[in-house]
Amino acid sequence: MMTKLFYFLKTVVYIGVFALLFVVFLTFYDSFYKGRGVRIELNGGNMGGVPIEVFYTNAEGEDFSPAKTQHVVNDTIKDTYSFNGTVPLNASNICDLRVDFGGAEGGTVYVKKLIYKDNNGFFKPEGEDYGNAEINDIELASAGGNEITVKVTGEDPFIVFRNKPLRPYNEIPGAIISAAASLAACLFLNRFVRIKSIYAHIVDFYTDRKLIMNLALNDFKTKYAGSYFGIVWAFVQPVCTILVFWFVFQVGFRSADIGNVPFILWFSSGLIPWFFFSDAWNSSANAFIEYSYLVKKIVFKINILPLVKIISALFVHLFFVVFMALIFIGYGYYPNIFWVQIIYYMFCMIILVLGLGMLTAPLMVFFRDLGQVMGIVLQFGMWLTPIMWDINRIPPQYQWPFKLNPMYYIVQGYRDSMLNGVWFYDNIKQTLYFWAATLVIVFAGSLIYRRLKPHFADVL
Repeated sequence: MMTKLFYFLKTVVYIGVFALLFVVFLTFYDSFYKGRGVRIELNGGNMGGVPIEVFYTNAEGEDFSPAKTQHVVNDTIKDTYSFNGTVPLNASNICDLRVDFGGAEGGTVYVKKLIYKDNNGFFKPEGEDYGNAEINDIELASAGGNEITVKVTGEDPFIVFRNKPLRPYNEIPGAIISAAASLAACLFLNRFVRIKSIYAHIVDFYTDRKLIMNLALNDFKTKYAGSYFGIVWAFVQPVCTILVFWFVFQVGFRSADIGNVPFILWFSSGLIPWFFFSDAWNSSANAFIEYSYLVKKIVFKINILPLVKIISALFVHLFFVVFMALIFIGYGYYPNIFWVQIIYYMFCMIILVLGLGMLTAPLMVFFRDLGQVMGIVLQFGMWLTPIMWDINRIPPQYQWPFKLNPMYYIVQGYRDSMLNGVWFYDNIKQTLYFWAATLVIVFAGSLIYRRLKPHFADVL
């Protein structure tokens, strides 16, 4: 009976993983391929200090408006310049497109690539399109394929593409590519990851839940047993850290409020989850070394030890969630239904740290220097995660590397719950990415643990 149940659950898990990965791959495929804007690569000489610009209209016959423009190259007073990237446009279904090429007569611009894309399709001008386009104060020195050389002959050089039909995206089999990638990922997981071992971990966590809680409480109490003030130090140091950072940024650097939100509220709702993540990961990574006397016992289920450390750190985090709520109430932000989401994001963080703990704790037994590496990773991670700075200061097209960090989802989730009133499913793309990345970490941790467990006693 248990065997049939396991294979049923295994099938359900793989169907769920396939569906999750398919949506994630398709979402990322669409976001990268269907990015709204103009992809352009060009270089040239001094264009008279006038920026290269892209204008657009949304209807046939509409005049080009300064409100519908984006600067491509602002620093054009140098002798040479170059640009290679996507110019984001704030509209879809664009009818006409105009590219201005500066304003220095006699200057030349080499355009290697120009592609307009939105959610409905794309337009990629070729040599004939350039030849038939509207041009002003320029001369096409050469045109071939998607590459042209423009020679400026007046003070207002530009080229206009009118009402060009878009090629539909269904020519590109995004669904097929995403399905193939998802299938390949599932086959990889089936080959190298044992779902049965993950299932065994879950069963152990449930059956030994009382033992886990007792060990976590004992770990929390004994951590500061040798000091006079005891567990008070578990709360004093993080509070002092918050106050120091608040003083440095709010008083020293005079950081302004973020939107209409006081800086201390925005800052604390990002720093408090990071405290838990950092403390829980560090503690769980050292679990097998700290409890080496239990690891050597054959009958003890050592896979629960990282979870013991995480729950021990959770006690402190719960205090700080209450502390954060009191700060919010003091500033006039009273509890609402969105605050309940903190429980969901707390669960997300526990699963993420558990996966990282199962990944790093076995490695720590054999490679003690990993602790120093983790310290560096956490130090960089704290500053690369938008905790003390607003990610909206970065142009949207350059934000994605920071959003690949799973802790971005957690930090933003705490702020969405406490400040912005946004449900987690309203940001479905980031939610799907977080759970896909977290599952990969959990699977990798389970694999590393299973491979290295037989050798723990020999090293410890």
